[in-house]
Amino acid sequence: MVRVSSDQEIEDLARGMVLLGTGGGGDPYVGALYVQSEVQAGRYPELICADAISDDAFVLSVFGIGAPSAILEGLVSRRTLMEIVDKAQTHFGRKIDALVSGEIGGVNTLFPLGLGAALNIPILDADGMGRAFPHVEMTTFSIFGCPSTPAIMMDEAGNSIILETINDQTAETLSRSMSAALGAMIWGAFYPMSGRQVKDTAIHGTVTHAWEIGRRIREARLSSDNVVDTLTGYLNEDGKRLAAVLFKGKVTDVAREIRNGWDFALITIEGVGDNKQTCTIELQNEFIIARIEGKPACLVPDMICVVQSDSGEPLTGEMLTYGQRISVIGYQAHPMLRHPESIAVCGPRQFGVDEDFKPIEELMGR
Repeated sequence: MVRVSSDQEIEDLARGMVLLGTGGGGDPYVGALYVQSEVQAGRYPELICADAISDDAFVLSVFGIGAPSAILEGLVSRRTLMEIVDKAQTHFGRKIDALVSGEIGGVNTLFPLGLGAALNIPILDADGMGRAFPHVEMTTFSIFGCPSTPAIMMDEAGNSIILETINDQTAETLSRSMSAALGAMIWGAFYPMSGRQVKDTAIHGTVTHAWEIGRRIREARLSSDNVVDTLTGYLNEDGKRLAAVLFKGKVTDVAREIRNGWDFALITIEGVGDNKQTCTIELQNEFIIARIEGKPACLVPDMICVVQSDSGEPLTGEMLTYGQRISVIGYQAHPMLRHPESIAVCGPRQFGVDEDFKPIEELMGR
């Protein structure tokens, strides 16, 4: 068990979650505020590995659905989250034994930590993506056999619905429609699972991985090391997943719109100094494809991460503005996301990109 008990630990967690959130997952400041409020009240999030729970434990995933920019206006409602849990426990007829994040991101992993602290139940060191995706069905839970419904959804005004669907694509369509109709952000309790199902279908160790990423970035700054090099060095440390800087430059244009409850954007980055190339990144809540001179450099589900070039501070899509000096990092997705079953659900063509998935190591010629 690992307890989160200080502002610095929360800041490290938030920083790492933004990196793994690949542009989405919500604003880390909002999530950090919620966790800090629980810690200040003497309620501490406790992280445990999935092996610590029984196979018949009841596990639930609680997360927000909608445009990440919308949460900046309303922040996180503790009351709404607690009501969703109460409704879920009543509906399923049993107490929740542990929470698990649906994805890794600035809000969608941090607020389950705060909620777990408020409920005095543990949060699993795991999630269903190893990164962030914009669709309900784009989880390893769903891909490998755990349906997202029955689910409880609720907005901050108190409107709620119990959702039961024939498949997770339908759950996505209906929950997105509800989100669009209710201010572009709702909250939901999805993926009712047993402990055994979580052990079999989750991507494990992701919360502590994010924590370590945040710590490495902070310590590299304090020691005046090259933060981006330190970060990619850590990501490559175990030799199992490739991470590399794909492009460095200055943001010269960010074209944004909210459409059907999603954030869309096209980010243009111009090279600096001797680098005369141009990089573009397409965003649909998360970064979907990075192109250099029009050619794919990294494709979903592999991870496109953007950091400030000087400080290594990870940036969400909504944080990107004209003039920022940034580094674009490509990071190999967890192996579970590279299975053919996963590519069929969360590959580039599922986002309307007219490209077949190619691994980052292939695109880089490694």
